[in-house]
Amino acid sequence: MNGQVSDTRSPASVWSRLRLLFLHLAGPRGPEHHPRPGRSAGKRYKYRALVTPAPRSADDPEATLPSPVCRVVVRACHPETHRNKLFSALVTSDDDLKPGKASMVTVVVLGGDADDYLAPGEHFALLRGCDVARGTVTSRVFV
Repeated sequence: MNGQVSDTRSPASVWSRLRLLFLHLAGPRGPEHHPRPGRSAGKRYKYRALVTPAPRSADDPEATLPSPVCRVVVRACHPETHRNKLFSALVTSDDDLKPGKASMVTVVVLGGDADDYLAPGEHFALLRGCDVARGTVTSRVFV
């Protein structure tokens, strides 16, 4: 630039600085940004549900819902788009879960859009390598 100082008030300079400011305010983006280990990337939703464990084979201990607390994956279908989505969840039960017998459980689901999939009356499946139970949301618990 031959020893000259550029004009910091030019439209190009102002837009460039605004763009950098917006990028800074938006925070890190891209594959290099991940939540810290042990932290969830979404919101938590808590539901009460009526769950019926599926019949299981004796040689597959993973295909059960161990009581009183276990980690599972919830597969739910969106009521409007009919697309399935998987959510990480924690299931808590007060009594023993027996195959074929419906029991009330509490399900804590991680995911920002879980409430779009799991409204009262919606059906879902619990997975632990395979389908281990079917359920229906009875209510949402607000904490």
